[in-house]
Amino acid sequence: MLPEIAFYSEILPIIFYLIFLKRNRGEGLWVIFIYCVLSPLTELLYFLMKSQAVFACFNIVQFTLFSIFCYFSLKEKKLKYIPVIGALIFYAVALSKFNDTGFDSLSQSLASVLSLPYCILLLYEQVKDPSIMFVYNNKKFWLIIAFFLYFSATLFLYIYYSTLSLEQRSNYWSINNFFEIVKNILFCVAFIMKKNVQRSDLTDIDMLDPDI
Repeated sequence: MLPEIAFYSEILPIIFYLIFLKRNRGEGLWVIFIYCVLSPLTELLYFLMKSQAVFACFNIVQFTLFSIFCYFSLKEKKLKYIPVIGALIFYAVALSKFNDTGFDSLSQSLASVLSLPYCILLLYEQVKDPSIMFVYNNKKFWLIIAFFLYFSATLFLYIYYSTLSLEQRSNYWSINNFFEIVKNILFCVAFIMKKNVQRSDLTDIDMLDPDI
């Protein structure tokens, strides 16, 4: 039951992004939308092809999209080098393991390990950004939290996956399914929200109407 819910939950962010398209223009949200579209397509391709290469390809694309999102979201130029360097390290490992049969535990784990610092950097910039009054009113905040929860929850699952028996893999994979659902719900929250209100915008409103 949980795998089916997880799969259908992947469709919800796509629907909400398109319904509230005007709210989601700009801010690099199109990168997350592409990620959301590719996720269920990967599941369908794997169902048809029964090849782990499908998930290996998606892992590379997933990390690439998240790195692009981080690169354009980070405002400090020095920090922008971090996702670039991380991507080079990841590609070197992922491509060298691409021909291996079975689940690529190393590449999946590395993607999570590299993505978690990205999330922390993005949250740090948002917290110290004077133009953002409340971080939880920011679309990117919920997207970052979604990725942070997902990658942190599945990190050790990916690390130890290759050492687990088939029965253990089946049982523990529910962790991935559960946090996949959580991630997609938070995506929906971000896509439903109105465009971010900057502190400068509120200041302009106050100047026009002192009674607000």
